[in-house]
Amino acid sequence: MKAAGVRWGLVRAHRMFHPAVLPANLLFQDPFPMRALLACLFVMCLAAPGWSVAQADPGTPVERVSQPSALENGYGAVVISIRSSLFLNDPLHVYFLRDGGNVENDADVVRFERKQGLFSFGNDTTKYKVRAFQLAPGTYRLVGHGVGCPKVPAVNERCLIEEPGIFGSLEYSRPGRGYPEIAPTFEVRSGEVTYAGDFALTDRNTIEWSQVPPDELRPLERRFARLPRAPEPIVPGEYRLRYGLYPRSYEDDAGRRY
Repeated sequence: MKAAGVRWGLVRAHRMFHPAVLPANLLFQDPFPMRALLACLFVMCLAAPGWSVAQADPGTPVERVSQPSALENGYGAVVISIRSSLFLNDPLHVYFLRDGGNVENDADVVRFERKQGLFSFGNDTTKYKVRAFQLAPGTYRLVGHGVGCPKVPAVNERCLIEEPGIFGSLEYSRPGRGYPEIAPTFEVRSGEVTYAGDFALTDRNTIEWSQVPPDELRPLERRFARLPRAPEPIVPGEYRLRYGLYPRSYEDDAGRRY
C-alpha cells in the first residue's frame, strides 16, 4: 500500500505541475516564487491521507538466523518457505498467531515475507526460498495473509484499500484473507528446529501448504543437523496445495477484485 500511495502521488503531482494545466502568467514569472508555490503544493499533497507512506505493517517481522549458534538463549529455529503464484507488486506477508495471543496485538503475531526479486524478469516468486528464522517457543497458527493490507484480515475479510486525495478517492482490491481457528499450525521448542514446510499464495487468493522438496531443504538440514527436530506441522486437508503453483503476470490480475 505504501508503494501504491507513492505511485498515485507521483501521478497526481505530474498532472498538477504539468505546463498544460498551469496558468501562462506563472510559467514566465520569476522562477523563485514559482518554485516556492510548487514546494507548497507538494507539501500539501503529502499531508493528505492518501499520500501517507509511513504506515507500519501489522505483526512483528521474524529474525533470520544462518546457523544454530546464532539462536538466542531460549529460542528455537523455524525453517520455512513462502511462495506466490500472484505477481507481487508489494511484499506478501503471511501472518501466524502465537497460541494464547491476540491477533490485534502486534507482539503476538509474527509475519513472514516474500517479495519480487529486484532484478527478476517476470514473476519469480513461485521458486522455493527456504530460510531459517528464530522464534520464541510456542504454537503458531496461520491467521491471515495480505499484500499491502493495513491490518491482518479477519476471517474471510477482503482487503479493500481506499486512498483519499485532493481529487477524490480511489478504492482498489489487494490479495488478502483471514483464516479460522482450524488452520495449519507449527510448534517451536527452545533449542530445537521446526521444519514448517512451504506456504504458498495461490491464484485463488488462498494460502496452501506443501512439503519443501528434499533437494531444496537439504542445505539447511545439514546446517541445523545438530539440533533436535521439533514435531511436524499440523495441516488440515483443505489447506494442502492441490493444483501446483504457476506464475501469473501483473497483467493477468490487473484490476482484479479479490
